[in-house]
Amino acid sequence: MLELDGTQHRKRRSRMLVRMLHRNLRMTDQKGFIGKDRYGILLVDTPEMGGRSVMDRLTQLAHKHGLQITMKLKVHDPDGFSPDEDQDSPGDGMSSFDEDLVASGRRRGDDQNSRWLPVAGEVEVTTEDPIVGRPAIRMAAKRTLDIVGASVGLILTGPVVLAAMYAIRRQDGGSPIFTQTREGLRGKPFTIFKLRTMVINAEASQAELRSQSHRDGPAFKISHDPRVTKVGQFLRKTCIDELPQLWNVLIGDMSLVGPRPLPWHESRACVPWHRRRLDVRPGMTCYWQVEKDKVETFDDWMRLDLRYLEQVSILEDLRLIAKTVVVPMTGRGSE
Repeated sequence: MLELDGTQHRKRRSRMLVRMLHRNLRMTDQKGFIGKDRYGILLVDTPEMGGRSVMDRLTQLAHKHGLQITMKLKVHDPDGFSPDEDQDSPGDGMSSFDEDLVASGRRRGDDQNSRWLPVAGEVEVTTEDPIVGRPAIRMAAKRTLDIVGASVGLILTGPVVLAAMYAIRRQDGGSPIFTQTREGLRGKPFTIFKLRTMVINAEASQAELRSQSHRDGPAFKISHDPRVTKVGQFLRKTCIDELPQLWNVLIGDMSLVGPRPLPWHESRACVPWHRRRLDVRPGMTCYWQVEKDKVETFDDWMRLDLRYLEQVSILEDLRLIAKTVVVPMTGRGSE
């Protein structure tokens, strides 16, 4: 959190600093004014040293422009991992930051269990879990939306799915349904259903293509995958291949909205802070699904998932569902 210089002749430069900040923050970071002269920034899943590094650079920048600012830092870590351990660290909080960037780290939590600390102070890591204590009625309403939405969706899209299954079968004679083990709520494995968009036994050749993956981290993503069939290309662009997952939603393995479930071996390769995404049911859509063109790294993808965990609500789910419906119309479906 920043306390900006509130004097009239310096207020304009302080506000200019904030505007420069907006242009440099990652899309997964959240920011806003807290009162008149205080500005807060949430660096999602960024360790202590990342926040301190940014604050040090901000101090130099403020002195350069003759600004008086006070900064406080709050670090929150539900999993209790050490931010100094490279294998568990989500990054330094700076993807494309420059000297015009200012930020301090915080996470939403119970103010009684976490403290603001001055720059020179020792940072205390809290253990309050944002998932614990979430109103049961909110989660019950979310599940009700899942059941109603999946039921209606299966009825309305049934003819489309049947037509797609016929096209797949006619193309190569193989099964039109693709199943795979994914990691779900609290690490429970489940079988996901999709329409098959690749050649038969495509998974057997994945190891050979691994070096072509354009996604860092454990996730495997490749542009212009040679295993995708002509029918599959159409199904992916229109997201029709995802429709069988409505059955996963109906039986409770998934939700309409939630972090996208990773294949079992990819999910198990995630570091501990990534795996907090398993605190809610995986979903058919989430922030990554509608904003993936802007996500550069696997860590940013995970930060988007964790951002969803902290603001689960029916209104947010409805907003994401509405945005997802637009994706097939723009031709920005699955890769």
